[in-house]
Amino acid sequence: MPEPTPALFVELGITSCFSFLRGASDARDLVLTALQLGYDAIGIADRNTLAGVVQLHTEAKTAMMRPVIGARLDLVDGPSFLAYPQDRQAYARLSRLLSKGKMHTLDEEWQDKDECHLSLEMLIAEQAGIQLIVIPPDNLEAELYPAPYAAEEIPHLKLVGSDKLVSFAVLLRAIAPLIPSLGYVAVSYLYRGDDVVRINRLDSLAKESGLSIMATNDVHYHGAEIRPLQDIMTCIREKTTLTKAGYLLNANAERHLKSPDEMYRLFQKWPHAIHATRDIADACRFSLDELK
Repeated sequence: MPEPTPALFVELGITSCFSFLRGASDARDLVLTALQLGYDAIGIADRNTLAGVVQLHTEAKTAMMRPVIGARLDLVDGPSFLAYPQDRQAYARLSRLLSKGKMHTLDEEWQDKDECHLSLEMLIAEQAGIQLIVIPPDNLEAELYPAPYAAEEIPHLKLVGSDKLVSFAVLLRAIAPLIPSLGYVAVSYLYRGDDVVRINRLDSLAKESGLSIMATNDVHYHGAEIRPLQDIMTCIREKTTLTKAGYLLNANAERHLKSPDEMYRLFQKWPHAIHATRDIADACRFSLDELK
């Protein structure tokens, strides 16, 4: 089988079934669908775990695609990040970071099973060589985060102290200088009527902090027909029923893999967001083969 032609877009925001009760598709279905859609590389970013990377690595290599190995880091005191190690040393730091979060709470108590508590401070300590993409909240103004640093350390951060909360925009300006590995802000279509305005806003916020935006479809399943399974998983996770779940469910069936051409069409106003995915995938060349 000939190697696929390099695609302009690489999906890096994939949640697989190894994100328990969040992703509805396994690596085989994701890889086979990606191959049919014209991808040459595919990333994986399960929540606070590297559990799914082995299966993705095996399936992608079989399909002669390049697996881009990563994880999604959900912080206790901050936003989430997509984290892609560029080399073996960075992969070791990412693994160490996740191991710390699974072993101890932030108060140094023994961690509960299946829990992983990560802080912004922990991420900053281990971020070298890990390409980080921050994931903004759906509501940029309503979602608030603890102000991480005092005003004398970050002069433009006016709200200070652990009891103060700041918006994503304020937080981004505060943390961007502190995380050299942070290069991008993830942007997705939410299909709620204000997508263009929201992406333009994120594009401006990213530029203000010396960053760029990166396109992703925030994939949770390989095809639109799998959305009912995703809904059932959400109900199990939230301990409710389909008739009562309401806004706990995704508003549509758009969180599936889309072709590079379709993603390019969606983000034609922001071509740099598409090019960013290729740049990240090409920079993050770590392979599980190196662990042998």
